[in-house]
Amino acid sequence: MRDRGMAATAAVLTLILAACGGGAPSQAQIASTASVIVNQAESRTSQVKCSQLEWVRTIDIGTKFAGATVIVDQQAQAPNTRSVRIRNVGGFTGMFSQGDGTDAKTQFSNDTFTITGTAHGSNSEKPNEPMTATFKINVKC
Repeated sequence: MRDRGMAATAAVLTLILAACGGGAPSQAQIASTASVIVNQAESRTSQVKCSQLEWVRTIDIGTKFAGATVIVDQQAQAPNTRSVRIRNVGGFTGMFSQGDGTDAKTQFSNDTFTITGTAHGSNSEKPNEPMTATFKINVKC
């Protein structure tokens, strides 16, 4: 009787582990690609991490030293970019933020976001001089 109980417990644990270990990969595990273009200087990477909390998607592109972080609100029928933080792409570091007086357009098609707009920031060659830069981000996630 004791052996049957242990066998049943082992079978249940095996089923639980199989159910937890399998399944579809998370969004962060799916292969993604991105390009960030700032004032015609392009950076391409496969380092993309996509996460979503309710209707808000956060997309981290590149590294903490060079790349971009995008926050997109997908609650409305058409996605809306809340903010874009650009880190050292073509020497430019800056940000677009909804309501800062600049504009960003967001399109979503075939699992790919295309975001274009203008960001405020500075260039590494003249870090004390404020500047604006145009950007275009294509990212699949």
